[in-house]
Amino acid sequence: MSLLLPYVQLSDGRLTILRVLVTSEKDIASQTIKTVLIEEYGFLPTGNNFENNPILACDDSAILITTNRDMIFCDHLEDYFDADAFIFCSRHRAESGRPALLVHSTGNLGEEALFGGNPQEVSVSAPALVSVALRCLYKERNERGLDDFDVSLEVTHHGPTSMKTPLVFVELGSSEDYWTHKEGARVVAAAIMECVKTPFGNESVIGFGGTHYASKFNKLVLEKGYNIGHMAPKYAVNDLTMDIVKKMITRTTGKVTCAIIDWKGLNAENKEHLFPILEKIGLEIVKSKQA
Repeated sequence: MSLLLPYVQLSDGRLTILRVLVTSEKDIASQTIKTVLIEEYGFLPTGNNFENNPILACDDSAILITTNRDMIFCDHLEDYFDADAFIFCSRHRAESGRPALLVHSTGNLGEEALFGGNPQEVSVSAPALVSVALRCLYKERNERGLDDFDVSLEVTHHGPTSMKTPLVFVELGSSEDYWTHKEGARVVAAAIMECVKTPFGNESVIGFGGTHYASKFNKLVLEKGYNIGHMAPKYAVNDLTMDIVKKMITRTTGKVTCAIIDWKGLNAENKEHLFPILEKIGLEIVKSKQA
């Protein structure tokens, strides 16, 4: 069967394509999602390989690759692909083990980089893709009756951080029992395919405050249609520098129009640290309940 490949060879050997779906041999959930994409979305081998794994495609808009690395260490992908966006099909791990369907941008807001990427560096966020993925996860979860699965945004965390190409992680969690959950993987696959066809959008927001699972910001996306990019939780706020906040703004697709604050999700010390930074940058501060 002939297949129209969604890429061409560049003079430097890279492949230029639109959206790249990234899976990993080291990620069980990733492989479950990959199986769904092959079985239900028609991804077929192109005859080309990446890291000795077949490159698959379903049409002229996206390819599916498999890396030998853990995905949080995949800052190297731009060496091989000139992409519009990278969409990572990933596991999520949590001590609770609770089933979950999640989406987030990546980056290290502080001086630690224990899980890939570089300290005080964030990836290029794609708020429109983050938001469309959350809406799709929520819709598909409900339609499939997976009431035991949580659906949520996560704040900015882990690698990759250094690439110039926008990226998003869409995740199936939160333990090995659920990394092989086929129906959960179908929900994630549906969200990933929505990310394939969604444009980046012109306007977005960033968020501050609350917990790792950004419940206040979930409501803004699901109920008010916001496109949200990088988010810093309460536990990270006091370590934020002017430079990293500027990166949260500049390394985002679409114009960042304001900083939305989970007001009750910050204490007085957090606000005393953060608000002068936002005011000096000139970014409007909006309370989440007023957004």
